[in-house]
Amino acid sequence: MKPSTFSLVSLTFSCLLFLFIFSHGVNAADITEPTCNKAAKSSPNIKYHYCLSSFKANPKSRNANIQQLGIISTESAKWKANSISTSIKSLLEKNKNRADNKYLQDCLEMYTSAVSDLEKVLEAFIAKDYFKANIRMSAAMDASTNCEDGFKETGLVSPLTKMNDCYFQTTAIALAITNMT
Repeated sequence: MKPSTFSLVSLTFSCLLFLFIFSHGVNAADITEPTCNKAAKSSPNIKYHYCLSSFKANPKSRNANIQQLGIISTESAKWKANSISTSIKSLLEKNKNRADNKYLQDCLEMYTSAVSDLEKVLEAFIAKDYFKANIRMSAAMDASTNCEDGFKETGLVSPLTKMNDCYFQTTAIALAITNMT
C-alpha cells in the first residue's frame, strides 16, 4: 500500500513542529513568580512587585533555573552599582565645591568595592558555591545603606537615595536566592 502525499506531508509537518517546540524550551517552567513570592516572604526588604518586574525585564529569566536567577539578579546589581558610580562621578565633576563631596567620594569607594564583591558573587554562583555568594552579596549590599548613613549622620540630603534604594532591593533579591539554593 502506497502512502498518500497528504499523509507524508502532515507527518513531516508534525515532526518538524515537535522538534521546533522542544528545541525552544517550551517545557521549561517560568519560576520567577514563585521565586519572588518566596523571596518577598523571606525578607521584609524585598518587594514582590519590584522583584517580579526586575526579572520580567530580562527575557533570560523566563526559562531560568534558580541558579540562573541568582546570576541575573547579581548582574543587575552590578550594572546598578556601576551606574551609581557613574552618577557620583558626574556629580563630583559638575560642582567641585559641593558640601557633600566627601560623602559622595565615600559612596564612590563603597560602590567600587561592591562591584568587586559582585564579580566574586557571580563566580560563586557559577561554581555553585552559594555560601560564598551569600557572604559576598551581604558585603556588596552594605554599599547602599552605608552610603545613605554617611549623609544622614551629618544632616545632609543624599542625592543618591532613589538609586541606593533600587540597588538595595536588587541585592536583597540576589541574597534571598542564595538562601534558596
